[in-house]
Amino acid sequence: MKSWLKLILTASSRTPLRIRSRVLSRGQRATGPVHPVPSRCTVLDRARPCRRDATKTCSPEGARRRNCGLGSGLPCAQPLLSPVELETARRSALLTSLPEGAEDMLLMGARVQDLGAGQILFLQEEPADALFIVLGGWIKLYRTAANGSEAVIDIMSEGRSFGEAAALCSQPWPVSAEALDSARLLRLDAGLVRPLLQTDPLLAMSMLAPALLRLEQFILHIEELKALSSLQRAAEFLLALSANCDGRCSVALPPYSKALIARQLGMKPETLSRAFARLRDHGVQIDATTAHIEDVARLRDMVAEGQV
Repeated sequence: MKSWLKLILTASSRTPLRIRSRVLSRGQRATGPVHPVPSRCTVLDRARPCRRDATKTCSPEGARRRNCGLGSGLPCAQPLLSPVELETARRSALLTSLPEGAEDMLLMGARVQDLGAGQILFLQEEPADALFIVLGGWIKLYRTAANGSEAVIDIMSEGRSFGEAAALCSQPWPVSAEALDSARLLRLDAGLVRPLLQTDPLLAMSMLAPALLRLEQFILHIEELKALSSLQRAAEFLLALSANCDGRCSVALPPYSKALIARQLGMKPETLSRAFARLRDHGVQIDATTAHIEDVARLRDMVAEGQV
């Protein structure tokens, strides 16, 4: 069991829990605990809604005063996860793939981590000991070469998970992670998860699924960088943003710079600007924050047929 699990984890690729306790400059590492959780308290307990008002969460003391049903004696003063955040975590690929009953078992040891814009979550080659689900904000995953140049590997948005392969296989981080804006993460300590995987093959395969899918997506991304023109890559980027549209569609661009979008697509910022300008001939208008696509289905067909 241990050998095949390690083999699969390695094929798909201990930092203390941190939070910004003061205003930090870009790239500064944060120190200090994140939302310390008493041993008898979990994110599930803290996210439980008030029975009188489903939009609120209650501390045990407050629940007893208001008789809303939460008064379980748990030593929790404030909710860690709102019901919306808990639902976001449950929609992630990491949790949706789990067998019945496993989700609550994993969440029992979960913690919440808040990051400020420009704050480093972990650095390349540091020991990995946690898995993360993005509850809000944007996280940049990148590699730094020996000459200091940076390659953007992925931008993680709300509902996406990362860190499975390296953390579960006790490997160093293959990338660094930085918050692009204020971000909120759910952290699952690998030391609590690994023993569960060693005794439950179905759970192990379920938790590996997101990492293997991400590996496949990364291979396709590399193929796109090699095979597609800058115009095609820009079009594919916009189509990914408008995946739920077919006709006329306006979609918000990610709230980070076009220079970062360009690095994500493997091109220079001026090349991206030229590609966006050329897409006007195909019914695409780009302003500061929004992409307006005249006909998403037609643009998709044109990309598939190599007309863009």
